[in-house]
Amino acid sequence: MLKIVSKPIDTYELSPTDTQHEYIIYVKDSTGQNIDGALAYGKTDRTKVTETMIDKYGDQIDLIEHEE
Repeated sequence: MLKIVSKPIDTYELSPTDTQHEYIIYVKDSTGQNIDGALAYGKTDRTKVTETMIDKYGDQIDLIEHEE
């Protein structure tokens, strides 16, 4: 089975009161090896990238973990 994991890798200051995170999203196999990955900018984009990976790997995904 596969797992999707995302974690923030950078933070951008868009204005003095607004920031946005850059996320890396991995698909990992049962041994913990990365088999796919992508970058996302903000939570909305992270959701889109995660949905794309779910579409690609379907029923093989058994867990999704988003680190904040």
